[in-house]
Amino acid sequence: MNAALERNIMLLLLCLTAGIVDVIGYLSIGHVFTANMTGNIVLLGLSIGNSLHATAVYSLIALFGFIIGVIISAAIVGKQEKSFWPSGVTIALAVEAAVLLLFACLTFYESSPHFLILLLSMAMGLQTTAARKLGIAGISTTVLTGTLANFFEDVTKRFLSKNDQKVIHKDAWLRALTIVLYCLGAVIAALAEPAHPFAVIWIPITIIIGIIAIAGTKFHGRSED
Repeated sequence: MNAALERNIMLLLLCLTAGIVDVIGYLSIGHVFTANMTGNIVLLGLSIGNSLHATAVYSLIALFGFIIGVIISAAIVGKQEKSFWPSGVTIALAVEAAVLLLFACLTFYESSPHFLILLLSMAMGLQTTAARKLGIAGISTTVLTGTLANFFEDVTKRFLSKNDQKVIHKDAWLRALTIVLYCLGAVIAALAEPAHPFAVIWIPITIIIGIIAIAGTKFHGRSED
């Protein structure tokens, strides 16, 4: 397995973690999205329109936490030059892992749902910006609407092309897989969460720690292919 393929797999696994985290927030903490901010903003509008003040507060906290995560991650990776795997991406993911570990520990106690939502959304904001820094097919691991549109735009262009070789580009396949992995993460969490609330959070934590270990030992210092 070459390094580029390993990096793509790691990106896909981050999409899996986002799907899991989103379902945890929706099923177990106030029916709010903590990774998908488009959906969260829709829920915020619905809550305000239907005078559901508690739900609106949850959505606002998720939005605020996500923004904080993006700001922190941007401060870490923003000034780094583009490379195969910038060291700042690993640092941002390490901060995300720490935030998720804090979340996992707090679930053993009667913790404030507001703070739990803040932690999950902050982790997803960190991950979104860190993944975008990699610059792989424009994927951010949490924003799927644009990814879906890009995939079908690419497929349409290929099939309408006058070129006889109507081969779908690998970036298009990668975008399609991000959607599949995100959905798979949601399925895993949906199956596990009702019976064992919050236990499934250890899957994203394990995945991210594994990614940090691989990136730190294999990718740092590697030039862009």
